[in-house]
Amino acid sequence: MQVGDAQMVNEEYAKKLVVERLKTIPPNVSFSIGSYGDFTRDELISEVLQGTEVGKETIESELKLLQGMPKLISKLRE
Repeated sequence: MQVGDAQMVNEEYAKKLVVERLKTIPPNVSFSIGSYGDFTRDELISEVLQGTEVGKETIESELKLLQGMPKLISKLRE
């Protein structure tokens, strides 16, 4: 596997991870994504799967949230 292949696998994994997390949210919940506007859960899933700018922003936000989880959990245990 070459470096480009590994990056593609990581991007696909991130997409799948974010889509699965979004699926846990009720479909009637809407999200405001910066200057892009408001999106339903299903619209965001579509944006992520299509790899649009909104989808990329969503993936980035979700990954930052997940990376910060251990810190948040440790603060809750204090």
